[in-house]
Amino acid sequence: MTAGRNVGEFHVTAVSDGVLVNSNHNIIQGIDKAESERLTGVPYGQTLPLDVNAFLIRHRGKLILSDAGSGHTMGPTVGMLPQNLRAIGVPPESIDILLITHLHSDHSLGLVDEAGRAVFPKAELVLHQVEAEFWLDRVVQPGDSERVQKNSAAQRRVTAPYGGRMRRVNDGEVLPGIAARLAPGHTPGHTNWLIESGGDRLLLWGDIVHLASVQLARPDATLVFDVIPDMARATRQRVLEQAAAERLCVAGAHLPFPGFGHVARAPGGYSYAPAT
Repeated sequence: MTAGRNVGEFHVTAVSDGVLVNSNHNIIQGIDKAESERLTGVPYGQTLPLDVNAFLIRHRGKLILSDAGSGHTMGPTVGMLPQNLRAIGVPPESIDILLITHLHSDHSLGLVDEAGRAVFPKAELVLHQVEAEFWLDRVVQPGDSERVQKNSAAQRRVTAPYGGRMRRVNDGEVLPGIAARLAPGHTPGHTNWLIESGGDRLLLWGDIVHLASVQLARPDATLVFDVIPDMARATRQRVLEQAAAERLCVAGAHLPFPGFGHVARAPGGYSYAPAT
């Protein structure tokens, strides 16, 4: 599945990696069972399907991809990004630049195939310096959770084929018209990518909102996947408020496909409307 929109000189296409079907209410923290059921409309104990979206950016002859998908290890309902790229005439081998919002499995395990080879063999891998330091450089600490330890090992494995083509960036413009904005908490170096061109703007916000039905109405709700929950909560509030105040068009990795939309203030939280 694909769907696209223009952002000034840029054309951005949402490309589906599939739908995760292995999550349930237990991933949500900070709200009770009754409210979780009310907000999601899904009875407790049933799964919460979660779209996984990547974004293909075309600009001045370059093919740029935001996030690499889930790869082959997260079940048969995801890992479809390579075939969906090919379906629109963009083989993974043609991607020039990869912008990684953060190093979590559903955004990065698609960097390699089953043999450990780079799926995007000519692409430069761009990620925030803070994210690289936490997952790729830092010595695992005794107090780290099992989730963090396993993810560190996985991320070192999938980024290894890109070692000579990896560019670590800080906040600011990283490509003409594209800027990195650190949005930490979900992971320490979780990054938003802001595209600006011809008076248009689009914020690729990664996992600022993971479960739209819950975290827009209750921005204080966190997830078991958040590495620093208090920071994730504060960052989400800040980004949602900015998006609402500035009428920013946003693109979310887990917003309902295609993931383009606008945020507005609502009693106690925010609302979301798909972009037209």
